[in-house]
Amino acid sequence: MATADLQPETTLQLKQIFPASREKVFRAWTEPEAMKRWLAPSDEFSIPTVEVDLRVGGKYHVDMLSPEGIHHVATGVYRDIQPPHKLVFTWYWENKDMQETLVTLEFRERGKETELVLTHERFPNPEERDRHQHGWTGCLARLVKAL
Repeated sequence: MATADLQPETTLQLKQIFPASREKVFRAWTEPEAMKRWLAPSDEFSIPTVEVDLRVGGKYHVDMLSPEGIHHVATGVYRDIQPPHKLVFTWYWENKDMQETLVTLEFRERGKETELVLTHERFPNPEERDRHQHGWTGCLARLVKAL
């Protein structure tokens, strides 16, 4: 887990099994061309731009374009990178009035599969947490298909 004392009302945790190696799942989260294939909440979104500076202190930028033509831009800074075990980064929506949050990804080997534990914390309220749960659930479903 990201923190020893997670606050359930402002923390989201999801687990998903992927039929792929940890290395492949890790790359899907860190290589721009791979991220463009899945990192949006539904198939109706396109992902025109993904930029990644994969180093501690490096930044990422993901532009998700909704079917209505609205750009949803997520940016952040990598805090911890341990391929293919762990990835920690901040998450900030450029076009929303919301504080920066923290995402921790743990990649656990399960034979020929990988269990991903996604912990997204520091939400300002349970409503934002729930909105992100919907978004991440869609993203992870798309990642299963992309792999």
